[in-house]
Amino acid sequence: MTKIPKPVQDYIDIVERGEIETSAEQKLLVAYVKDVFATEKLKYDTTQIEKYLSYQKYFPFQLFEWEIFLFVLFMCIFRTDGTPRWSDLFGYMGRGAGKNGFLSYLCFCATTETNGVAYYDVDICATSEDQAKTSFVEIYDILETPKYNKLFKKHFRWNKTEIQNIKTRSTIKFRTNNAKGKDGLRSGIVVFDEVHAYENWENINVFTTGLGKKPHPRRIYITTNGDVREGPLDELLKKARRILNREVPDNEFLPFLCQLDSDEEVHD
Repeated sequence: MTKIPKPVQDYIDIVERGEIETSAEQKLLVAYVKDVFATEKLKYDTTQIEKYLSYQKYFPFQLFEWEIFLFVLFMCIFRTDGTPRWSDLFGYMGRGAGKNGFLSYLCFCATTETNGVAYYDVDICATSEDQAKTSFVEIYDILETPKYNKLFKKHFRWNKTEIQNIKTRSTIKFRTNNAKGKDGLRSGIVVFDEVHAYENWENINVFTTGLGKKPHPRRIYITTNGDVREGPLDELLKKARRILNREVPDNEFLPFLCQLDSDEEVHD
């Protein structure tokens, strides 16, 4: 049994008390997370969590409770052997929910000394360059902010194609859906933004071949819905729902699904 860290417990309480409207999958998720902490020996560093969350001051927004909940579970919770408890994150939600802001914050944090892994490269992938650049550009603009620019120049180097933390040597780059030449990637985290646009797993698999060359390899699939059926999105949704319904082990896969419980709710 492991005590649940406060930022995680705060969101669990919000869902269980009905303080915000949440879907059936969210209720299943918080019950599942509670069971993981109740039945497994896990570890986390509260100082690391606090340091990560302090970086919010550099961003033009504060994280929502669900974003803090997901961030802490994904980046800060480890097994007793030091490996991440969850190495895959699947986020499924509507447009305007804040997913790119969440990605920007997480990618920025992953490159810092707080993460503690050198050369922990972040590759943000999408089927179009505009989508792949969304979070990259947001981080770039934060580094260019006059208020913090002098401070950031002590810790980062950046241009229009690459952002690098000077001390950790971790980089952030954006990648498009061209798999050629991607076999040499040595990513710490691979992000697939708007995974609904992928028609098959071919390019996704190529982008992830470099995982495992760095400690704590992680993958993020984050997306709205789309019109490609029988592709990666549908498979990820099926897997997520089977985990939430306790039909299969999670195998380090963290599913976060936000949607209406019925079509009729669109009128509410």
